[in-house]
Amino acid sequence: MQLMSWTLARLGSRFALHFEPHRRRVMHAALGRFCDQPLDLMVGMEEPDGTRRVLPLSADGQLLANTEQFERLNSITFRGFSERYRLRFEFNIHSVFYPQDERLCLMPVFYLEMRINPIQSYRWEQPTGPTPEKVKLFIRLRRHGTEINADAGNDKKPGRIEMVYKASPTPTPVTGQDPQQSETVEVNERLLSLNPGCEVLEQGDGLACTLPVTDDNSGIKWRLVWAAHVAEPALHVEHPTGSGPARFRYAATWRTLDDVMQEAVERRDERLAKSRRLEKLVEQAPLDPAQRHLLNQSFHSMLSNSYWMQVEPDDGSGAWPWFSVLEGARLYHSPIDAEFHAALFYLAVWPELLALQLRAWAGRAVDHEASGGCWLRRDLGRGDRPAGPAYPYAMPVEHAADFILLLDAYTRWTGDKTITTTLKQRVEGLAKYLLWSDPGATGFPTEGVTNSLDDGSPAVQFARGQTHLAIRRMTALRAVPALLSRDTPTELGEKCREAAERDAELIERNAWMGDHYAVCVDKSGLGVYPPGSTVPLAQETLEGWDGYTIHTGDGLLLPLMTGSPLPIDREKLRRDLHAAARECRGRYGCGHTSAEAETLWVSANLWRDALAQYMKVGGPTLAQLYWDLQVMSNTHMQSHGFTDAYVHNNLTYNPRGVCSFGLFMAGPRLVVDRLADTGPYITIEPDRHVPQRWPLLALADWKAGKIPVCVVDEAGRVLIEGETDPVIILGEPESQSPGPGLRAIG
Repeated sequence: MQLMSWTLARLGSRFALHFEPHRRRVMHAALGRFCDQPLDLMVGMEEPDGTRRVLPLSADGQLLANTEQFERLNSITFRGFSERYRLRFEFNIHSVFYPQDERLCLMPVFYLEMRINPIQSYRWEQPTGPTPEKVKLFIRLRRHGTEINADAGNDKKPGRIEMVYKASPTPTPVTGQDPQQSETVEVNERLLSLNPGCEVLEQGDGLACTLPVTDDNSGIKWRLVWAAHVAEPALHVEHPTGSGPARFRYAATWRTLDDVMQEAVERRDERLAKSRRLEKLVEQAPLDPAQRHLLNQSFHSMLSNSYWMQVEPDDGSGAWPWFSVLEGARLYHSPIDAEFHAALFYLAVWPELLALQLRAWAGRAVDHEASGGCWLRRDLGRGDRPAGPAYPYAMPVEHAADFILLLDAYTRWTGDKTITTTLKQRVEGLAKYLLWSDPGATGFPTEGVTNSLDDGSPAVQFARGQTHLAIRRMTALRAVPALLSRDTPTELGEKCREAAERDAELIERNAWMGDHYAVCVDKSGLGVYPPGSTVPLAQETLEGWDGYTIHTGDGLLLPLMTGSPLPIDREKLRRDLHAAARECRGRYGCGHTSAEAETLWVSANLWRDALAQYMKVGGPTLAQLYWDLQVMSNTHMQSHGFTDAYVHNNLTYNPRGVCSFGLFMAGPRLVVDRLADTGPYITIEPDRHVPQRWPLLALADWKAGKIPVCVVDEAGRVLIEGETDPVIILGEPESQSPGPGLRAIG
């Protein structure tokens, strides 16, 4: 693959490496993105004549020929060639990840490997000399304001590079200050060589190790471990459940860098094996190259934005966990709408992380006198002092609906009813607000209608009578009765059920335009105010009100995934999805509406694609267009990480793209409702036209290491490979029987 900016990160620990080969550097800190400083990482080999050939991660040295990079879910490999001596050099960095293994995932550690192999030829160039039998490899670190010392080690002590520096936990886009001038915390890092016989480079800031030149399968590598540790608080949280400084959650397990490094070395092989197993499982899925790149890139963008902390309240009460995800360069902690998209990752591999955020959002509800209920603000705060919602305006209907849909999906998906019991009062308040938001009982909310599409046209962002918002609200109301009581109907639950049934009919009747649903049904711009403005719109008729939009079914995906029947006409929705994909298409995917084809969010496209897959809407994938945006945004002196939007919005280094994990549910059309009336209801219904293997990540028993796989064989039979919950395979002919070692339930 071409060289481009790339992030590799750890879950919740803010330890991240952002490689920028076009700038010949790595942006680095043990406090994660937006607190980074340039690191000169000189990695490479020394040719027999003494020339140092390097990867483009350092300003020093002569570049290796034909440098390139290859990524997997948890790792990245850089490769370059010595054309003069017919050698190939590879440098691999692995960030171990294995779902629901908190100790493995939180450890602030990267595993590094280098190897040197011979090649038969390099294009048609004549070598300068014979391929040597052994080569000296090296790694050297230079970073402003950092104390760096290397030690070659001895028989009892391995070679190492020690780094100590001060870093600000304040993300620079918040203050505009140099982190070195802000309040700082001490950071300790260490690179440890697992190979003996190292030597210190001449300026004392790097190590070298001589390896034999061997074939690819020899297994001879230079193995290193790179660990970090921050003991001091890195956040100060203010929350109704308690306020105070917050330390990284890992610091309670590993109190010093020595503790981190000891466990990292002792359990290296075991943890790499688990992490590589996950990579191999993911690579079984029949994704095209662009989908794989998006999955791998967006996953680490999300990890680099994640905080998993322990808050130590000022009142001396017990510490409690805090999990949040920054909204990339915008720095808001866990915006509900962003995590609504990210929910496909949580449901796929780690639902507990969603539950932690549901509780945090619920704790910041705002009472609403007119409805007798409440609504939610968008986020948990901003920067390193999340002291409460920071976004400049509210989006009450959208976020009330999102919260209810997320809570319902989590509950049905996991079977965990304890959280609904805890948050019952909050559900009641949000339900009352949603009922109140449509005072005319038209099926379309007219109060609190501003939504999170802050770069969209008035028709799709803050018009009265938005269709996509009406459907979102209606599906949330439909989920309320079961959340309030699964046994005895409640008065409020019945009101919500009746309103949802009525509204579904009204939406069908008033929004359908023949081949699509209108963007909004109230086309008047009179009395419509942009968010935060006291000046109404000047236009009498909203441009694009009757156009196409990819957001129609935003509120339908999670209910479909958890077995709820579709509340609107199936064929009309299918036609809408087809037509919107055609009419809204731009250079990098589909815009919000047909009137703004380049105003797009990649995550919204991925969400729409997942819904289309569940709806069995065919057509070519647009993933290559989404990937084109990432390549454009991370090459030729640009470095923006996962980029959710084009240049009109600053959704850079963004976590939303992690909804790519929805591919693993939408591909086999996995439906899970563990609280169905007749008992757990789990189904799959993959396409049968080509052989394929879908790892059913959401059904895995990660602790036991049992991950079922949905297999479509050459004959079109669908089988379940491996132990799993009872799964119904929809559409399975009774005459077809599974092969040895496989199981089909139909």
